[in-house]
Amino acid sequence: MIPLDAPDLRAKFALEARERLKQLTSAFLRIEQTPEDGETIAEALRQVHSLKGSALMLQLKDIAQVAHSLEDLFVAAQVDAAILRPSTFDAVLGALDVLTLRVEQVERGASVPAAVEPLCEALASLVAAPAGADRVPGGTNRMAARPQAPAAAAALSGAPAPSLRVPTEKLDALTGLAAELVLHEVKVSDRLGDLRRLETALRQVKAAMSDTRLDDEDGRRPSAGQLDTFAALLRGLRQLVNRYDDDHVRLKLMTGEVRQHVMALTLVPISTVFEAFPRAVRDLARAFKTEVNLSITGGDTEIDKKIIDQIADPLIHLLRNAMDHGIEPPRERIAVGKPPVAQLRISAEHRGNRIVITIEDDGRGIDPAKIRASAARLGIAGTEELEYWSEQEVMDLIFRPGFSTRASVTDVSGRGVGMDVVRRVLTRLDGTVHVQSQPGRGTAIVLDLPLSLALLRVVLVRAGGELFAIPTSAVRRIVHLHDADVVQSPDGKAADVAGVRIPLVPLASLLGLQPSASASLVVVVTVAGMSLGLVVRAVEEEQEIVFHELRGVMAHQPFFSGASILANGEIVPILDMQALLQIETHGMRIPASGGPQILRSGRVLVVEDSPVAGELLRTILAGSGYEVEVAGDGLEALDGLGRTLCDLVIADVDMPHLNGFEFTARLRADVRSQHIPVIIVTSHDSVEDRQRGFDAGASAFIVKREFDQEQFLATVRRLIARPAETDSPPKD
Repeated sequence: MIPLDAPDLRAKFALEARERLKQLTSAFLRIEQTPEDGETIAEALRQVHSLKGSALMLQLKDIAQVAHSLEDLFVAAQVDAAILRPSTFDAVLGALDVLTLRVEQVERGASVPAAVEPLCEALASLVAAPAGADRVPGGTNRMAARPQAPAAAAALSGAPAPSLRVPTEKLDALTGLAAELVLHEVKVSDRLGDLRRLETALRQVKAAMSDTRLDDEDGRRPSAGQLDTFAALLRGLRQLVNRYDDDHVRLKLMTGEVRQHVMALTLVPISTVFEAFPRAVRDLARAFKTEVNLSITGGDTEIDKKIIDQIADPLIHLLRNAMDHGIEPPRERIAVGKPPVAQLRISAEHRGNRIVITIEDDGRGIDPAKIRASAARLGIAGTEELEYWSEQEVMDLIFRPGFSTRASVTDVSGRGVGMDVVRRVLTRLDGTVHVQSQPGRGTAIVLDLPLSLALLRVVLVRAGGELFAIPTSAVRRIVHLHDADVVQSPDGKAADVAGVRIPLVPLASLLGLQPSASASLVVVVTVAGMSLGLVVRAVEEEQEIVFHELRGVMAHQPFFSGASILANGEIVPILDMQALLQIETHGMRIPASGGPQILRSGRVLVVEDSPVAGELLRTILAGSGYEVEVAGDGLEALDGLGRTLCDLVIADVDMPHLNGFEFTARLRADVRSQHIPVIIVTSHDSVEDRQRGFDAGASAFIVKREFDQEQFLATVRRLIARPAETDSPPKD
């Protein structure tokens, strides 16, 4: 996943934001002189809207929140210029001061958002206040918002709390060292065992030497002095083993204590994610016209911060799914005998060294018949065959890439759209996700996660002359196959393992390496309900390793989730089993050119006038193997498409010369490009905007406020795989 706080993206955002704030200030000063200047108000509105979009793409929600409040004010001013009172100008200029200061902080790397709610409330009150609200009897100013700006600025740059700030990189390094210490303590224990075995062997030799019945080849026996010397050496070895044993006991105690303290530094309460849910549920309930009672338990449950950072988006996605497909409107609930207010429960708890998170609702549940129908329609299996599948096997279908029971793709999707992304994230974290549902009674989604990512248990295998690590959680069995055991199926080689036919593929071939002719060991892996037999040269051993994140170019490799350094200094990559299974399932291979390389999956045209948003989309797509071109507006994009077509277009809405809706309509009107899928990515999130996008011919509609990299890429993959399909808008 591309880091949204990368220094180059922060720098580009700061450069763009400063220019937009400068133009906003200039425009608003002109508006102050001529409030009836509608053209200048429209220009200010466009600038603040683009600023909001860029901030949303980088998840700078405080900046986006202030920009949104300013946008509301400018929209209201277009309708009624009377709200442009002296207090309005003071408030807007004060808000621009706050934004300028915040942009400077973002460029310096500050990640803590500002508390901008009071400022936004002041801006909102200006829109709602009557025209004569500026002054009260006595001539005092009642709503002057500008004096609040210095206070907000002070809050942004206030004195830090009395604590020690440690860079994340240093904490990660300390965590890795603590994990390495645990592994080396285990190796010290092994060496102690070696010493004890050596002592036992030497005692046996001494006993043999002391046996008077035995003579050496020359008929001589060891002298008494030699036996005494040997005995003294044995006593010294015994003392060394005892001292070594004592040192090992102390080392083990200290290692355990160090690991506990270091883990305590990296563990944070899961409430850091849960605390955003009440507001999200409230907003979604209003959007879907439902009534929901949200209960949260276990918010103080602690888990590795790295895990929280990666599961935040999947959790929010599951929450949106529950609100979208699970919970019924009050009228529908009453009709089936349910109370009008739905219940949504989120809980977290420790179970040993694991964390279990449950999202449960009492809504419609998931209908297995609909899943079977969708599976038959998508060609996953025949209708008759699906009837013999167990309910759990049917439920697992919703985790298949591209599987959906609904026709449209929006920023709020049904259960199935994006669920493969949820499982992929969980698999990468050595976790699992399961669905339990009863039609008409509700659904529970259970996530099982490790407490920490520092240590990972893996099986080490050798293929193509290289060593790789496969997470033990994905390994089902290891078997030795002969040529007679392998059958040729229409889809390739396969073998019957424990009564189940498993497709076979050499791991070396899958990774673009030269396979070994003598490879006959098969590691059967199962992820997300899919099984595959990986043919390898050798299986070395199973052991715990220290997990290290990949950085630089390697961070974008689709088939490695991380790496580790073994005790002998060898670097071993950790395979992302779900990514490999998807590569095999879609019939792709990594070209055999000396090693793994980034797949080229298609050509994408990004149409975006914001340099930051365009660069972010380009980076995300290029990192996933797509060829990307960026156009600054609709006319430039049409000109480029006239020369070279592409597989997918991603377009913003608010652009000069030709907006996203008009651009999409022109694309659909041209017979050469009418088949190209279009994803609208915009800050506009009203039902009318979505409908207008679908009417223009958009294939999918994604709101920047809810932008999710994994879900975005899943949508891209789905549409490029099926370029001729165009989704219909959601029905009210």
